[in-house]
Amino acid sequence: MPTEPAQLVLTVFELTLLLAGVILVVRLLAQATVRTRWLKPGSLPFWPVTLPEFFIFVFLIFGLGAFCSLALHALLKDAVTGAADSDVLEVCLNGVGLDGGGLVGWLIFPALRRHLHADYGAAPSPEPSAAPALPWSKALLFGAGTLLVALPVITVSSLGWTFLLRELGLPDEPQELLAIFSKARSPFVIAGMLAVACGLAPVYEELLFRGGLFRFCRQRLGRNWALLLSGCLFGAMHQNLMSFLPLSIFGVILALAYEATGSIRVAVIAHALFNLNTILIVLSGLQQ
Repeated sequence: MPTEPAQLVLTVFELTLLLAGVILVVRLLAQATVRTRWLKPGSLPFWPVTLPEFFIFVFLIFGLGAFCSLALHALLKDAVTGAADSDVLEVCLNGVGLDGGGLVGWLIFPALRRHLHADYGAAPSPEPSAAPALPWSKALLFGAGTLLVALPVITVSSLGWTFLLRELGLPDEPQELLAIFSKARSPFVIAGMLAVACGLAPVYEELLFRGGLFRFCRQRLGRNWALLLSGCLFGAMHQNLMSFLPLSIFGVILALAYEATGSIRVAVIAHALFNLNTILIVLSGLQQ
């Protein structure tokens, strides 16, 4: 039970979010017009990428991410090792390298394709044009709504999945990353942690899993396979059995939001808010 004032306030806040999310889910399921708008297949910009080019895309993102991470560790190893919050700084450094390097790979890929194809961008799109870009106000609103819908679904799936793991005698420990984050004490380290978890990571992961993997699989394998594969790989990427199913479901919800709105910003905002909410719970000690 929460005992500290901050924990009590956060508990009320989390319960309010869950209640709001339940109301949105009920509305989504009960009203046919709303359900059709958010769950039917939507129009996304066609991505004229071949299978070999997609593998190059993945290699660029992971390869540059790994290279930047190793380079940062080599440059700053001594400074990080001697710091008070060395474990948290190590995670932040790894995040900056992997996510930052991956974003550089994302930017390089179109330039590489332009070099490989003289007629780059000239081929007609076989899919309908996507809807006009959402203004930031609506992107923020839809991103927050996506998070609210996701929270009760993730909570229920997490409880059921944890129960199943325990019944099967499988590991049900939370991500080690959360335990490391809970040790952060310096406000500067916490600020860096928030910047990586709520800034770099959501942009990197949404461009990779929704803007890249989901869109490519949707065009090649169909919508259902695209939702399943992108969601499961998103859950598996976090390398924790306890969080695999809840995060996979969250990945599917993010893909549906991206498809329904045609804006990757909606998925990025929802993802960033989810990470922020998780960090607040961890830092307050409420997770315990």
